[in-house]
Amino acid sequence: MTKSTMIRALSGVALVATLGFTFKSQQVQELCHGFVPENSMYIPEGLYTTGGISQDQFNQVMDRVEKIFTRDVEGFGDKLKINRLWSDGTVNASAQKSGNTRILNMYGGLARHKAIGVEGMALVVCHELGHHNGGAPKSAGWYSTWATNEGGSDYFATSKCLRRFFAEDDNAAIVAGLTIDPTAKAGCESQFSNLQDQLICLRISEAGQQVANLFMDLSGDSKPPKYNTPDKSVVKRTNDAHPATQCRLDTYLAGALCQVRETEVPSDTDYKVASCYTPRDAVGFRPLCWFAPK
Repeated sequence: MTKSTMIRALSGVALVATLGFTFKSQQVQELCHGFVPENSMYIPEGLYTTGGISQDQFNQVMDRVEKIFTRDVEGFGDKLKINRLWSDGTVNASAQKSGNTRILNMYGGLARHKAIGVEGMALVVCHELGHHNGGAPKSAGWYSTWATNEGGSDYFATSKCLRRFFAEDDNAAIVAGLTIDPTAKAGCESQFSNLQDQLICLRISEAGQQVANLFMDLSGDSKPPKYNTPDKSVVKRTNDAHPATQCRLDTYLAGALCQVRETEVPSDTDYKVASCYTPRDAVGFRPLCWFAPK
């Protein structure tokens, strides 16, 4: 746990200790491990970097997520709060729940990382929203009553959230300026006959590659994550923690290729609801490198 993360965690503990006896519903429940594993990288505001997004782009991503998903959260009887921590150089993001408020902590350090574009930033915030809205499988531990696990949040981000996020854009023009991986391109064109669905799928693949490149930089992996080199490992038990970099990239593509509509709502108890799964579906299911079907 980094120093800044430890301070935030201790602050949450202090809040619980102060308010817990009288206002138990306001206890802050945080997923301390964040979007990426704990790391010491810190990119302060004003530091010149090649890549990353501007503060205006950062805010535009958050604005759109609030506009699209606030009503969804309110439908569960909760509130959505996005903490826009642009000046904080922490290279991470996290989700919290305080009473009936679903909180997303988005840090400027991650937005300024060289691997991140608008697509990658949108995936990160969609992942954090996925901890709240992604349904089963839930994380093990004391926050298991509300938090979708890491792989499940990745899957929600690309199978549900990003499809709605990118739907408002001129995706033909945007994709024309991107270098799309051939394996991802072939998958998107095979799965979707509608051009707009294909284009959104292609942008999702770009988002997945951006954040996979982020993971590689932070972890020091020697093997670049690619769509044509899927992780072939098979777990015996579902892994609730962060899957390996290649496995996460595989999850992003799986979500992008799932043909179940983004408007269908996941279940908190049945992972098959509103998603692709084996043996019914040949593609688009949660990768077995982190998920063990029941």
